[in-house]
Amino acid sequence: MFLVGQLAQSVEQGPEKPRVGSSILSLPTIFYLPINPLHYAKIKPMSLLCPIEKLGSHELVICDCESSKQAHSELFRFSDDAYLTADGTTEVFEAITGIVSSCNEALSGCPSKIQLVLVWENLLKVSLWKAVKPAAGDAFTLLKNSGVGPQELQPFKAADTNDLFPWLYYAKRFDVLRKVCHAAKKQMEGHLKDRSIRINCHLAAEDTKRIVASSL
Repeated sequence: MFLVGQLAQSVEQGPEKPRVGSSILSLPTIFYLPINPLHYAKIKPMSLLCPIEKLGSHELVICDCESSKQAHSELFRFSDDAYLTADGTTEVFEAITGIVSSCNEALSGCPSKIQLVLVWENLLKVSLWKAVKPAAGDAFTLLKNSGVGPQELQPFKAADTNDLFPWLYYAKRFDVLRKVCHAAKKQMEGHLKDRSIRINCHLAAEDTKRIVASSL
């Protein structure tokens, strides 16, 4: 984390024809930013370049794509300035861990509530707290702990972990999907030093642009 402030500057045109008397600025407003520029360079519409103190005035909603933001905004009707939405080049898990680090290192002014709106693959990453796509074995363990029987997972032994979501969704295993959302909620809460920050996690379906499960 480093400090950022606007530097003062003096500009004089000379004694003959002074057009600008002085442009000496007042002392800078200092705020805190994460060291890794990834955490603020590629997030929009509200940039992580904003002071962490400003973020503290918002219930922050972190969306991994535009369709996730659309799903959340249609359901909850939050104002635009509550959202941090990743673009296609952002590593979402790194952005989330960057926000966690910023909250842990900030002297004050973190959001009191944070909501995560994620598609299946990113939900698995947060639930297992892994930066890379989780291995099938890890995903299976998570699902077993969420109520899926070992025999039910047999057909997916050689499948991609992304194939698990359509099966759970169309089989109406919303109880399992909710438990995975709760696992993601607990992971983020466990990595935050401030236990008063409330976390909730929502699973968004990319094709329908709807939230299909939540930790609420």
